[in-house]
Amino acid sequence: MKPGTIFAVAAAAGLALATWTAFAAARTNLESKMMINKSTPVLHVKSVEPSLKFWTERFGFKKTVEVPEGDHLGFIALEKGAVEVMYQTYSGMKADSANPLAEAVERGPSFLFMEVSDINAVAESLKGAEIVQPIHDTFYGSKEIVVKEPGGHFVIFSQMPQR
Repeated sequence: MKPGTIFAVAAAAGLALATWTAFAAARTNLESKMMINKSTPVLHVKSVEPSLKFWTERFGFKKTVEVPEGDHLGFIALEKGAVEVMYQTYSGMKADSANPLAEAVERGPSFLFMEVSDINAVAESLKGAEIVQPIHDTFYGSKEIVVKEPGGHFVIFSQMPQR
């Protein structure tokens, strides 16, 4: 190979490596700026207390935060292990008319997807609850049960297939 060709190939390789390094550094920098540490659904309901009872009595969640609203609860945070769910009343959300989400709060129920290790134990815990769809097999290989919790939101409990 001619010295000029070797230089051109080396320069192109160096440029490619420098470009890749710059993109990788930019991506790493962006990822560190956009790191999401936790995601928690906030479900809005007319009354917090029935949903509190649903999660604590059936699944052993613990209340970690509570905010009163007059003679009832206006907000709660519930936690069990790494799973957290929050509830807030519609009236609490609408109390701040400047809140841009105040108008959207009653537009529809939310859907929670929760992966579980034993679908039969979950079904046992749901006795007496409003079952929307009993245990069934899905096209993607999981076994699921769907319940409507007291606040009107749907919870899909899914036992994923063994790998």
